[in-house]
Amino acid sequence: MPEPSPSDRRKAAELAHEVARTLLIDCVELGYDISFKCQYCGMERTWGRREMLGERLRKSLAWPISRLQRAVVCPVRGCGGPMPILRLMKGGYQDGFDRADQERRRDWLINTLLDAGIAPDAVGLAWKPGQ
Repeated sequence: MPEPSPSDRRKAAELAHEVARTLLIDCVELGYDISFKCQYCGMERTWGRREMLGERLRKSLAWPISRLQRAVVCPVRGCGGPMPILRLMKGGYQDGFDRADQERRRDWLINTLLDAGIAPDAVGLAWKPGQ
């Protein structure tokens, strides 16, 4: 099978418009996981809430998925392939509240960020202590 051309790789990695502009912090709030697949070596990985709030990705929480896709490379030693295929997947999180309740969901997100040691204003959330 021939090696895919650069245009084939761009097409494979192309994101839907609504996915491309989704912020990583929105994925945490809405309960999405991100499926990552390298186009060069085929390595697949899923980024869940723990990875998104972890040391590696926390600096990217305010980024849209399209920017994250351009910035990340394959972590496999010797590969380093750019522009992975990223897809949003509904995570199976049971947080004990209805995700349609925006006020409750926002309170939960702020508490989750604070528990992870992340200031809500660092990821673009307007928030005041005691709010």
